[in-house]
Amino acid sequence: MRRMASKYPVIKAELKSMLLTGSLREGEAIPSESALAKQYGVSRMTARRAVDELEREGYIFRIQGAGSFPTGKRFRQGVFRVRGLEEIALKASSVPFTRVLKSGIALPPLEVTDALGLEAGTAVLELHRLRSVGDQPILLEERYFRLEQTERLLHMALHQESIHALLVGLGISISRVEQTLEAVNLDATRARLLETTVGAACFLMARVSFTDDVVLGYSRYWVRGGSGAFVSAFEP
Repeated sequence: MRRMASKYPVIKAELKSMLLTGSLREGEAIPSESALAKQYGVSRMTARRAVDELEREGYIFRIQGAGSFPTGKRFRQGVFRVRGLEEIALKASSVPFTRVLKSGIALPPLEVTDALGLEAGTAVLELHRLRSVGDQPILLEERYFRLEQTERLLHMALHQESIHALLVGLGISISRVEQTLEAVNLDATRARLLETTVGAACFLMARVSFTDDVVLGYSRYWVRGGSGAFVSAFEP
């Protein structure tokens, strides 16, 4: 019998939304682990995992005997997106091109399993694509989706359409997106694909996508330095 996936990503996402939007008054503690466990019908261990991750990410701090409080970190969700490939190509007067590097059913790394709220050993749909403008690779995508909702993607034109458009075609809507952006240095494999040097600086965006408050997908995008691929508006 298949066991139910952990609810901690949902708890974490809803707490983070409260923190990012300033729903809590200054000096007001977030709900206790016991209260969260009761509210979501989970164990205290599951609730604690969500709170621990928010603390590690710098959104809350703990005061022993008093509770957990917002740090004041207010990065808004959805203030940036990867500009569409066609938009970049038009500006550069070049032809966009997408190459599918990998597509299939796979057992993902633990990081992906956790992000999707699945148990270790659960298969997912894995999709890697390299996106170029003219002869220049600019974006490396690594995407993972819950298999039961998205397996039909494997039979679609992954080299021609945006994944969002394909999901819409399957009747799947993205209700919310959470994403982070950081500067990193490329390892040898990704540097080769993006045709740059090992250790070159790039942007890494990690994105968790939800449909009806259920985690649907986890994606990572490596954006080659100098591509100018970010803009200030986001619409899922």
